[in-house]
Amino acid sequence: MAKENDKESFVFRDKRHQNEEGEDNSADDANNELRNSSDNSHSESEQSSDQPRSTTREEKVQSQPAAEAPPIDFSTFVLSMASSAVHHMGGFQDPVSGKTSINLELAKQTIEILEMFEKKSEGNLTTEESKLITHSLYDLRMKYVELSSKEGNN
Repeated sequence: MAKENDKESFVFRDKRHQNEEGEDNSADDANNELRNSSDNSHSESEQSSDQPRSTTREEKVQSQPAAEAPPIDFSTFVLSMASSAVHHMGGFQDPVSGKTSINLELAKQTIEILEMFEKKSEGNLTTEESKLITHSLYDLRMKYVELSSKEGNN
């Protein structure tokens, strides 16, 4: 397992709001954004004040608060890959069309990625992590075999 101080040695720094000398100029960026947004709002109101302005899909997505993503660790990675494989085996409906689609090649590839990850991490997992990947792979393989045999019979 990694030491606690290993986590602190790797830090991302957002340098987009720094000038060439490394000084923070985010206040200048915020002022520019304010000016640009006020210019856009004036031009939009001049276009047509009596017609309601339709909201684009992008504006709707931006107006919604961002959901807090779970922390990335071994368990969330395995569960994410397993969910991807289940999706490719028709486990989830498309929220728009309500249809499911099956792509056994992508499901097989995702299962193989998990198998590779299991082999590469052997001996470095906790008991719970080892059980999670072993049981996930077992369930995914059984579902894949079931769907493959159905496809072969058709």
